[in-house]
Amino acid sequence: MKVFRGYILCMRGNFHTIIMYCVVFFLVSLLMVQFSGDAGKGDWYIGQEVQIGVVNREEGPWSQALTDYLRQRYVVKKMEDDKGKITEALYNQEVKYVLLIPREFQKDCLEGEEKLEVMSEPGSRWEYDVNSVVNGFVNSARVCIAAGYSENEAIEILRESSEVKAKVKVESPQGSDSMYNVFRFMPYLYFSILCFTMGVVRREYQKLDIRRRLMATSMPLRRQSLEMFLAFLTVGLGIWVLCQGMGIALCGGDFLESPNKWYILLNGFSIMLSALAASFFIGNVAKTSEAVNGLANVISLGFSFLGGVFIPLEMLTGTVKRIGQFFPTFWYSQNMGILCYNHELTASLRERLCQGILIQLAFGAACVAVAMAINKAKRQEE
Repeated sequence: MKVFRGYILCMRGNFHTIIMYCVVFFLVSLLMVQFSGDAGKGDWYIGQEVQIGVVNREEGPWSQALTDYLRQRYVVKKMEDDKGKITEALYNQEVKYVLLIPREFQKDCLEGEEKLEVMSEPGSRWEYDVNSVVNGFVNSARVCIAAGYSENEAIEILRESSEVKAKVKVESPQGSDSMYNVFRFMPYLYFSILCFTMGVVRREYQKLDIRRRLMATSMPLRRQSLEMFLAFLTVGLGIWVLCQGMGIALCGGDFLESPNKWYILLNGFSIMLSALAASFFIGNVAKTSEAVNGLANVISLGFSFLGGVFIPLEMLTGTVKRIGQFFPTFWYSQNMGILCYNHELTASLRERLCQGILIQLAFGAACVAVAMAINKAKRQEE
């Protein structure tokens, strides 16, 4: 087992790299878990306060009732009837919307069909929101007037209806944001650690003098290859146990209570094999240790940005998403979305899950095959 021991001994020299990446990952993931926990406690939804302006030209009971009605939902600021000042306030973002109540508000708008005049920023989304509230008041007032209610009775009915507010509670009953956020970043950890460490070790064994020494030994080439792959697999298993262990420790009960925890471990194992194969490929094609570091940076960061690790898949555009499908990290991220937000896997979800795992393994097999072909070509040249 000389080749095997040689790889393991060389790997020990890069142990500081493993510690560095694990510490950074642990601290970042700890913050992600904290933020996810705060967001997922079922806090009540709080609407955004928007400041609007009201120009009251009538100063009657109905115009005052409309102003009070709007105060239940927005921050209302009384404004002078000056178009210049109104325009300036809108331009300076002092108000988002200005409602101009006419002098004959009851006669023209409530008993008649005249629409209220409004001013807002072009294309402002608040215009649609406030308009719906104003129209709701006007329509309700018309109904009360048509039903024969007195002015005071109708205003009291509208006042009571404005005080009724629905409580909106944001929940995620079928998903764990903390678990998704922690395990989503695992591919970057795998590719960084394995490509920077095993890639360098493999590069050392590609040096001409070491290759010639190995060729001069009595150990068959097949035995050397088997010990090499065994060393790679041993290191990969160790990194997989370490990374998955950190993820489980950070997520705690969320992971242990998940019905898909074994699939999550399997998904992590498949991306680890892809990263291991990528490190083997880098070690075979790079000519220097500096080249290994450069390729490792490009692959780990590129795969993470385009594969949904740093940027969620939902935010990727069509072209970027199509490019990302060539990378195993894309399928890992897709699988994590399925596993973290679906407690029960349907037949179609299981099919997508298996497809993602197989594509990750196929990527790893392709990397190993290309690297072996390059290695064989080098031996023939020598």
